[in-house]
Amino acid sequence: MNENIHNLIKTEYEKKRKLAYDKLLEKKKKIYNVIPELAELEDKIHAAGLAYGKLILSGKKSWDTEASSLLLDMEKYKNRKIQLLKDNNYSQDYLEPEYECKKCNDTGFVNDGGIMAKCHCYRQKLINYLYDQSNLSLVKFENFDTFNENYYPDAADEKKYGIKVSPRENILKIKERCLDFINNFDSPGEKNLFFSGPTGVGKTFMASCIARELLNKGKPVLYQTAPVLFTTINEYKYGFPGNEGFANDTAYRNIFEVELLIIDDLGIEPTSAARYAELLTILDTRHSNNLTRPCKTIIATNIGPKQLYDYYTERVMSRITGYFDRLIFAGEDIRAIKRR
Repeated sequence: MNENIHNLIKTEYEKKRKLAYDKLLEKKKKIYNVIPELAELEDKIHAAGLAYGKLILSGKKSWDTEASSLLLDMEKYKNRKIQLLKDNNYSQDYLEPEYECKKCNDTGFVNDGGIMAKCHCYRQKLINYLYDQSNLSLVKFENFDTFNENYYPDAADEKKYGIKVSPRENILKIKERCLDFINNFDSPGEKNLFFSGPTGVGKTFMASCIARELLNKGKPVLYQTAPVLFTTINEYKYGFPGNEGFANDTAYRNIFEVELLIIDDLGIEPTSAARYAELLTILDTRHSNNLTRPCKTIIATNIGPKQLYDYYTERVMSRITGYFDRLIFAGEDIRAIKRR
């Protein structure tokens, strides 16, 4: 995903710079008809610049007589150009390309203490692309800014909720664990997260909160429901170009390589041995990738541990037990509470 996005951004910057130069050429054509001397000055500046560059490459120093003379000539031509523009009511930078970002001149990179670093505009474009490709429209509304523990009962009831503490205390502990996950995301030792609990108690919401924070840090995130995930894999393996919904190579690779993969609603997909094998491959591949670079997974499911064990093979469950921290969500259906 990252490589594809960076290529898209690079192309976007190339288009911006070409557009700036095309507009500049149009301006030059018009102004040269009005002030012909400007064209002559531009040619002289260009010729002096080339000659100066050749001298420097040949070993001359900038203070050598010949090189110094060329610098003085260029300065004289530039000052004359500025004066001509001023006399004809043009700004002195009229014959410069008009870039959208003045800091990086639409290259996406700036010199930061001798090191080329991504410009703020590049970082913003990256975040925008990551949001678009994450499949997570929820992050605009479901994030830590809108988190409200008051939707969770403050009274403990183990028989009703299946946990010893109150749902409110439980969700606050889950929130802290999720913040630790975000802060330690780049660490190979940080475990994946497995969310389980009934419908409407905040599993998808919490996954969205995590996604929002990581997206804002420039981390690629991909959200897929389990049925869509397996359909993407199936279409890639058995589909063909021209089929509606055909999954391309990038979409398939992202499942295994994206820095954070969120698999929601695990357990509602049709059962089959092939699906179990695919899930096993995803978990093992991502675990292996995570040893050298961030490749974390969040799984959310409505089914309980016993049903989950019955539903999947022992090999899949052993991976979940070994690779994931299990967080149990409990409480009332928040959607129903909001409706009331």
